[in-house]
Amino acid sequence: MVADMQGKRILVTGSTRGIGRAIASLLVERGARVGVHGRAESSARAAASAIGCMAIPVWGDFEAPEIAGQAVRVFADAAGGIDGLVNNAGGGRAAAFRALRLDGWRRTFALNLEAAMLAGQAAYERMRAQRTGGIVNVASIAAHGPGKWMGADYAAAKAGLVSLTRSLAQEAGRFGIRVNAVSPGLIETDMTRVLTPEMRAGLAIPLGRLGRPEDVAEAVLFLLSAAAAYVTGSVLHVDGGLWTS
Repeated sequence: MVADMQGKRILVTGSTRGIGRAIASLLVERGARVGVHGRAESSARAAASAIGCMAIPVWGDFEAPEIAGQAVRVFADAAGGIDGLVNNAGGGRAAAFRALRLDGWRRTFALNLEAAMLAGQAAYERMRAQRTGGIVNVASIAAHGPGKWMGADYAAAKAGLVSLTRSLAQEAGRFGIRVNAVSPGLIETDMTRVLTPEMRAGLAIPLGRLGRPEDVAEAVLFLLSAAAAYVTGSVLHVDGGLWTS
């Protein structure tokens, strides 16, 4: 079934490249009006222009997490409302636990968890009034066990995002709002380009390859679509079987 998002208004944070860009592009392809968000105005405008006339540029650095709530309100005002939010903005780096410092820990949580909470809060307020909507949080395989490929700060923040997803799903369901998450594994993005062929083989991913941004985009599309009308509080692993291997 081809999901039809005709007329839907959806903000995708962190969508100028990688997974976020693939999500935004697919949603536009399926008929949605999409907010393309980047840290800088120039990158947001360039990406939105490349994606198409149904894309609305939105910008702001979520390391100041309150900007995330503002971004939702800016998009909703420009689009005439909001039907969906994809909290994709985030980032981190591999770091040993002994190297963690409190200021870095707080920056990681601000970007990966606090910004998603404030964006979700702003979207929930609008969606609750209209008694419909969908939120998808982009977590990580790191949320479900030891950080392994990423630092403990990133893993802990993404675990918090999974918990936030389930908590909001419980509260928002009675207003017709569904809240779910996807947990990508290792995806072909800037972060994984450093992996050598030997390192990739050593990962022993059951499906035999790294994921593509489009693989995650299709999962997000499903969770936002009418095909997932009875799905909320769920976490969909998009990892080639890595989590269960």
